[in-house]
Amino acid sequence: MRRSTAVIAILVVAGIVGVLVVGSTAPSPIGAQPDPAAPSGDAAADPAPSPKPGADVDLGFQLSAHHSDRAGRAIAVMDRLQRAGARWVRVDVGWQTLQPTGPGPFDQWYVDLLDDVFAGARERGLKVIVSLWLSPSWATTGGSPYAPPDDVGDYADAIAAAARRWGADVAAWEVWNEPNFPVFFEGADPATYTRLLCAAYPAVKRYDDSPVVFGGLMYNDDGWLRQAYEAGARDCFDVLATHPYVGPSDAPPDTPAVGAVWRLTHTPAVRAVMEEWGDADKQMWITELGWSSGPDSAGNPWDRAVTPRQQAAYLGAAVRLVRTRYPYVGPIIWYRDVDGPTDIYQDGFGLLRPDLRPKPALRALRDAARRH
Repeated sequence: MRRSTAVIAILVVAGIVGVLVVGSTAPSPIGAQPDPAAPSGDAAADPAPSPKPGADVDLGFQLSAHHSDRAGRAIAVMDRLQRAGARWVRVDVGWQTLQPTGPGPFDQWYVDLLDDVFAGARERGLKVIVSLWLSPSWATTGGSPYAPPDDVGDYADAIAAAARRWGADVAAWEVWNEPNFPVFFEGADPATYTRLLCAAYPAVKRYDDSPVVFGGLMYNDDGWLRQAYEAGARDCFDVLATHPYVGPSDAPPDTPAVGAVWRLTHTPAVRAVMEEWGDADKQMWITELGWSSGPDSAGNPWDRAVTPRQQAAYLGAAVRLVRTRYPYVGPIIWYRDVDGPTDIYQDGFGLLRPDLRPKPALRALRDAARRH
């Protein structure tokens, strides 16, 4: 998802992009997509879902409160959201912050921070998804954190070292973040991502049997997924993750798909690709989903905010929709834990306000966790 390029530039200069520029925010188009309010011309119904019994149906949240040099705020947030019924936490980890100067030992201050965050999650019974992304400058020709590494073995070595250290505390390992979005994975090439994924898979498995997660894809991008399968991805992941944000971004969860990847209701099309390639036994997870209650962004249909009450209603409706229609979907991760510090659209996705006061969405999360 899109993030202000000005903010990115400031944080890169500060040398802490691996900690602070993480996760996704507002839905935004992939390449030159049509107006999200207009039908794509393909009005065919989505394929019918195939049941996946025994799926983990717990809810969780994307952690942003660890974007600091201390874990205290993150632990306070995890405490609050665990009491509200969350059972998963997705933690983005910057590879460039783990190894800023070259391959080898991780930077100790970041290890200490993550140790504290993971211990806090463990003590609260929260299952952790680690999303490892953002290349160190030494690992890419151009030095961009969003560029794939020149040598996928460097990433594999890093995720292997992470699995060796934190395997006991991590329930799943997600390889990169939104690799089909060229801003977050330069080139957005399915074959390039597949090489990264297939290097990471055995590297994790040497130290940890936890699932390796593909993605998560921005939107329900079934076409990009098919290209990744064609490139050889099938044997390199255990779970397929998507980020099925809805466009326009104030539209409700049940907005008909009409062939559009930026709809939650397009989930069966992704499932159909998995089944086509013999992966009906694998779960889908939603590792980001949300609506912002921040202000609109100058008429951009991808930055249309909802009210706090609508945000809460959409959270509940989205969980109900997924649980009643898509039984092959496991955990649902709400993006995100706490509103950002500014009064802009991208900072309005939280369950809590910056001072940790609850928004209406927190009660919706609690109610959804009890029902499902």
